[in-house]
Amino acid sequence: MTISLPSDATRGARVRAMLAKREAVAVPGTHDALGAMLIEAAGFEAVYMSGYCVAASRGKPDIGLISATEMIAQAGQVATAVKIPVIADADTGYGDVSNIAETVRALERAGVAAMHLEDQMSPKRCGAMTGKALVDDAEMAGRLRAALQARTSPDFLVIGRTDAVTLHGLEEAIRRLRKMAELGVDAVMVPSLSSLDECRAVAEAVNIPVIHTVAETIRPLHPQSELAKTGLGMALYPITLIQGIVGWQRSLLAHLKAEGSTAAMTPDMAPLAQITDMLGASRYAAFERRVMSGE
Repeated sequence: MTISLPSDATRGARVRAMLAKREAVAVPGTHDALGAMLIEAAGFEAVYMSGYCVAASRGKPDIGLISATEMIAQAGQVATAVKIPVIADADTGYGDVSNIAETVRALERAGVAAMHLEDQMSPKRCGAMTGKALVDDAEMAGRLRAALQARTSPDFLVIGRTDAVTLHGLEEAIRRLRKMAELGVDAVMVPSLSSLDECRAVAEAVNIPVIHTVAETIRPLHPQSELAKTGLGMALYPITLIQGIVGWQRSLLAHLKAEGSTAAMTPDMAPLAQITDMLGASRYAAFERRVMSGE
């Protein structure tokens, strides 16, 4: 499906258009601005700021240890670094409905295009961890209503997420997603789907776009072309980059320790000059020359 957008379309409008195509648009996750820049340079249409990855980058597990202040500041750095839209993980909203409203407004000001709120009890856990528990319908509804009423623009998307699949099964997850859709959220997100049939069942069960999360090393992988046929609106790859980073850095460090040199690994390294250029050093230098010359 092709959707035309005006050249000045907001970032949120662009996310909405991606979801509306129902083609499982692939969106990789990152924890920082550099990762977002790499995602943009690779040609992806959006960036996902993963709570798991932000926690990991601070040497912590994804168990609700990262504060709203930290997450919002990080989201602002990511959004400033790229021109493509940023979708942010907002966990359970970092408090009661007033806290959730403040989180929404702060993420909007930071330049984020969309955020998702989950139905876990606080403190939350990564969806792949044990020890999770879900709030009841009333509390989840309150969270989402707070987010929807707090946003200042309808172009800031509010996404409802349920972690019900691993705890209570697909049927309960679908029931919760339908409740979220009734509240008026822009899309719903459901981790832990394993098969294409499950993806299709969820996509067909609600009348708003569904976001799937891909988790390499945890669940079966399906090509994006196959995911697109299920009717999903988006496929997030939240931990792809950080798994790759950890795996490659381990190999590099083990090689350095064993061989006393990184010479054999340099073909896989990005040249320093290339990274410096990507970070905009030449742009800053040109600005400084113009200022100092009085141009």
